[in-house]
Amino acid sequence: MIMYDIAIQGNKAGERIKMIGNYEEIHTIKDLLHESPQGLSITEISKQLNLHRTTAAKYLDILQMKGDVDLRIMGTSKVYHLSSRVPAAVLRNFFNGPFILFTARLAVREFSSGLSDYGIIGDIFGKELTDTKLSPIYNDEMQDLCKKAVFGTPAEIEITTKNEKDQRNLNIRIIPVVFDDGRAGCAFLIHDMTDLIITKREVEICEKELKVVSEDLTEFVFRCTPDGILKKVNLAFCARMDRKPEELLGFPYEPVISCEDLERLSKAKQKITPATPSQTISFKTIQPDGMMAFEEWTYRGIFTENNTLSGYLATGHDISREKYLEEQLNTFHASFESLIKQRTKEMRQANQDLMKEFARREKIERELLIIDAAFNHASDSILLFERSGKLWHANETSCRLLGYLKDEITAISVFDINREITPEIWDKMWELSEQEPEISRVNSTHVRKDGAIIPVEVSRTFFTAGPMTLFCSIAREIQITR
Repeated sequence: MIMYDIAIQGNKAGERIKMIGNYEEIHTIKDLLHESPQGLSITEISKQLNLHRTTAAKYLDILQMKGDVDLRIMGTSKVYHLSSRVPAAVLRNFFNGPFILFTARLAVREFSSGLSDYGIIGDIFGKELTDTKLSPIYNDEMQDLCKKAVFGTPAEIEITTKNEKDQRNLNIRIIPVVFDDGRAGCAFLIHDMTDLIITKREVEICEKELKVVSEDLTEFVFRCTPDGILKKVNLAFCARMDRKPEELLGFPYEPVISCEDLERLSKAKQKITPATPSQTISFKTIQPDGMMAFEEWTYRGIFTENNTLSGYLATGHDISREKYLEEQLNTFHASFESLIKQRTKEMRQANQDLMKEFARREKIERELLIIDAAFNHASDSILLFERSGKLWHANETSCRLLGYLKDEITAISVFDINREITPEIWDKMWELSEQEPEISRVNSTHVRKDGAIIPVEVSRTFFTAGPMTLFCSIAREIQITR
């Protein structure tokens, strides 16, 4: 009897080892459940796979503890369906960040260290999700998301901790888990995104500033990966390509140029290093409209902290006009060489004539300097007026006589100096000048800057110099003897 019992137990152990080791049947069960999303009972699985009901149940227990299947109780039957649950043991061993494991009733079953950084202090074992100890990372959406995770639907949520002094931006992944006893639950996997968000904001600001600057540029600008995949383009480049930004981004760019120029461009890129981060190259290219153009491009390498090339920032502009002018210049230069030889003798003669003209002008300038010196050092006040009555020129003697500085006297008119002359008299004088252009001498008065009135003897005349006619007043103060 004892030997019979031992034999039976040995057969059962062998059967168990065979069952656990028969992974083909386990995969067959998973495939069957995949084809039946509504779920299957143990009886249905055992019938369809021709397995013993006990064997099928044990296979399902194994799959449930692995997190591959979930169990629903429907009446008196257990219905199994596929799920994507992570075994709690895997989280403990392989997730390095802070985490919290909840039971199906959303009570804390296990938690890691490091939660105090986010405001969760002390022992939270057994605390429910809505407990005040978990309030620093709790919001109103979490309870529904956790319930869904318990039933196999993962979720993700972004929250900001309520501590204003040390505010944290957290990304919490809520995933379905299965515990060692086969019970379902969910887990909070906490990722601190604070530094990343700050960095992203700084990058966004830099990108906005770069976009504002690049959009205002007339040069073509694009940023690409080392393989030439376009990541950023400005409006000028889009206009040059006759494409919209969305039609360019994510696609490779390679200019339509000759094989020789393409090889030169490839070699120029190979020369870009952290020590020599940029290379400039010009080439002839075919534009989208089929026209030929010359362009000049500067490729600047973008390197990571460990000096790995992450892409290029390229700026270019159309130099077709410059190239055309350069070709014209070369043509003109060749023509001018022969022309210059023919005109050398003529230029020498022209130079001689020019030297004579310089000499003549120098003589005139000397004479003008002498005349100007005589004009300024004349003993009498000399004032020249335009037709409007505005002072055109005055000598130094007139400045001293009337008490004005050289810069001040240019702002006065004939009506300020001689108050006996009204606009009507002034117009009459200009009308009579055409009939009586001779010099007239009269006794009159002038008004000084300080308002003093001085008697003067004035010689008046009109004269024409080129297109300009001026009124000349030469005045001498009359000394009154008592």
